[in-house]
Amino acid sequence: MMNLNKSSIRVLGIFTCLFLINLAVYAGISGEENDLIDKQPVINSKSDWQTMIDNDYVSTQYRWLNLSNGNRVIERKARMLLTGVSARSVAEVIRNYKLIPAWMNAVNETKLILRDGRNYWVIFFVFKLPWPLRNKYLINEVIEQKHPVLPLYLFKIQSTNQYQPPYDCEVNDFGHYEGLWKVYALSNALTYVEFSSFSTAPPQFPRWIQDPIVNKVFTKTMVNFFHLVNEKK
Repeated sequence: MMNLNKSSIRVLGIFTCLFLINLAVYAGISGEENDLIDKQPVINSKSDWQTMIDNDYVSTQYRWLNLSNGNRVIERKARMLLTGVSARSVAEVIRNYKLIPAWMNAVNETKLILRDGRNYWVIFFVFKLPWPLRNKYLINEVIEQKHPVLPLYLFKIQSTNQYQPPYDCEVNDFGHYEGLWKVYALSNALTYVEFSSFSTAPPQFPRWIQDPIVNKVFTKTMVNFFHLVNEKK
């Protein structure tokens, strides 16, 4: 587990219960829908979360999602507790698409395709991968929601085919991609951060080879994020 003192562990334990309740309240209060969000694929069932990798910075888990088309994909989740960092400053880092290559593993380039107000934007990603793998390209739309009462930020991310890339390339060959950031202020200087994501692309290699590598890459990405946010506090 993360290297936390007993006081922090108690706070995190209390917060976990409150956080689940607050998310339920948030879903009931906001009632916000956006036609640009593609609600496919349909998830029929989910397995329990299993521990993936733990270190002093983040705790990571995975679970299986059973889709309506019969496929199974892995969803990964990272959790971290940031001391001396405000929820607002974390949200600012997430919004800053230019910083993504500094923390997201293998991302070599990002470009803003569209920004519609403060709460909606579309980003083009270039993933530079070593030979014999080829580079991959992704277009994501991001919707930010701020709870009207609670100190909670949500960033909903989803791949989209509604926009043209800045140059000719095959985009979204990750399949359908979804991600979700949850940023909750426990106090002015103590912030809980959670990120989860999955894609529907089938594995390129046998899972016993690919999954441990992807798990390490996911964890490294989140550790990078932890350090970057702390550098900017």
